Amino acid sequence: MSLLFRLAVYLPVLLLIAIVVVGQHHTTASETVRAAVARTVRWAIWSAVLVLLMTMADVFVIGW
Repeated sequence: MSLLFRLAVYLPVLLLIAIVVVGQHHTTASETVRAAVARTVRWAIWSAVLVLLMTMADVFVIGW
């Protein structure tokens, strides 16, 4: 339940941040939303990769 709650908070916040970032470069709302969704997916994948790498480092250093 905790992971679902964190994802439910993290992804919309990530989308809102992406809207602000890409909104400075696009003129129409549809272009902005399309670019923000693409950037959100890219950031979410990077976040998952980083969490996986940190978990692997944790297992390597501390152990299971």
